[in-house]
Amino acid sequence: MKDLSLGKPTNYPNTYDSDLLVPIDRLESRSNKGVDNPIQRMYGVDAWTSYELSWLDSKSIPKNGILYLTYNASSKNFIESKSLKLYLNSLNNTKFSSREILISTLQEDLDNCTQSKVSIEILQSPKTIEESFFSIDSTSIENVSSEVNSLVLKTQDEFIEEKVSSSLFRSLCPVTSQPDWATVGIEYQGLKIIHETLLSYLLSYRNHQGFHEECVERIFFDILKRCQPESITVRANFLRRGGIEINPIRSTVKEFNRELFRSERQ
Repeated sequence: MKDLSLGKPTNYPNTYDSDLLVPIDRLESRSNKGVDNPIQRMYGVDAWTSYELSWLDSKSIPKNGILYLTYNASSKNFIESKSLKLYLNSLNNTKFSSREILISTLQEDLDNCTQSKVSIEILQSPKTIEESFFSIDSTSIENVSSEVNSLVLKTQDEFIEEKVSSSLFRSLCPVTSQPDWATVGIEYQGLKIIHETLLSYLLSYRNHQGFHEECVERIFFDILKRCQPESITVRANFLRRGGIEINPIRSTVKEFNRELFRSERQ
C-alpha cells in the first residue's frame, strides 16, 4: 500500500512513461482478504473505461477517444487505478504516427503490468446502457450492519432465475477512504434470495474499505457460500473517478456474458 500513488501529492506527467503503471498482485490481495483459492469456481474479467484518452498525431494535432480495456480475473496482477490515470495522462503530449502504433504501445504496457493479455478498443462513443436488471432499491429493510455481514443472506424454498441490481452500493478506497459508488448486478439460478436480506447485505459495504475487484469477489463468494445457487454472475458498474470507470465481473459460468455495458447512472 505504501508504494501506491493513491493518496499522495501528484505531479502530472508531460512525457510518456510506462513505469507509471502500478500492478497489484491478485493472490496477495485475495490472501489478505481471506480468499485463498478462489479460482476453481470463478471466472471473470476486469473491464475498464477511460473517457480521457488523448494523444497527438504525427502533425501534433490532438486526438481523443474512449478507451475500453479488459483482462481476465485470473491475471497475475490488476492495475492500481490512479496509476492508470497518470499513465494515460503521460500520452497526452506524445506523438503517434498512427492509431495502430498507439494501440500497440498500450498493448505492450498493459500486458506487462497485468502479466496477461489485455483486450483493447478505442471508440468515439460510449457503450449502450443495460436496463434488464430488476432494481431492489425500493425494498423495505429494518436495519443495516455497520460491518459487512454475509450471515444476513437468506433464501426461500422457491427455485428461480432472476437478474437483480442495486444502485445504492458504496464502499471506500482502502488507501484514501474516498467513497466509491456502484450499481451492483446479480444474475443467478437457484433458491430465491430474499431481496430484503440481499439489499441489507449490499448496503453493509457502506464503510468497508476495499478495491473494486476485491469487493465484487467478496460479494460473489459470500452469496455462493450462503445461498448456494446453481450458477451466479456478479458485476459492478462503478461510477467514474478521474475519467475512469471500473467494471469487475465474476461468475461460476465459464461462458458468461462478457459484454461491457453501462449502468444508467454511468
